[in-house]
Amino acid sequence: MWEMSASWMEYYREPEPQRRRELLDTLCASEPDDGANGYRRQLFEARHADPGQPGMLVDRFLYCCMSFIQYSRNSRIFRGYAVRQVKRALKAMQFDGAKALGEAGEAALYWELRNAAARYFSCCEGPGYHRQLFGLIPSSEAGRRDRLCRDVWQMTRGVTRTTGLDEALAPWNRAVLDAYFALDGEARQRFEALDEKMCGGK
Repeated sequence: MWEMSASWMEYYREPEPQRRRELLDTLCASEPDDGANGYRRQLFEARHADPGQPGMLVDRFLYCCMSFIQYSRNSRIFRGYAVRQVKRALKAMQFDGAKALGEAGEAALYWELRNAAARYFSCCEGPGYHRQLFGLIPSSEAGRRDRLCRDVWQMTRGVTRTTGLDEALAPWNRAVLDAYFALDGEARQRFEALDEKMCGGK
């Protein structure tokens, strides 16, 4: 799926925004431009820049992971709100820019989204994630594994079912699921079992 050079893959594996900025500047100056370097900078700014605090680096795509989980839980009464918010999020994440650049733009968006998903997953590794009994009991490894699978289902299949934005969310779903399936050899099986349970695989 959209191979990148080893140099660019170092950028797309790096989780820390400041180091990513340094790598992006270096690679845009040293690597051949496939036509998407300007778009890569747009994606970086859309994801990490904080207009209210210049110089401060945030992660808006990480926030989208969490907000999409919440939108997936919206009842049909509030479906319109979820649709509007997801469309707004996709626009803010510069999805339209990928289409204008063709394959190079689609690849840049895919790897940026996959990096964001991987960063979200790394935040779910400690015992503080999915704590039990009002946060008093640390989570078990099995509990975190199952909770993460549900999170991934909600931020992909769940939010897609709630909003009906199948085509618009396709790049997001592809990147997030590929990142999740790469975690371990049983991740795909866990997801498919949960998907069958939640919606009969439909």
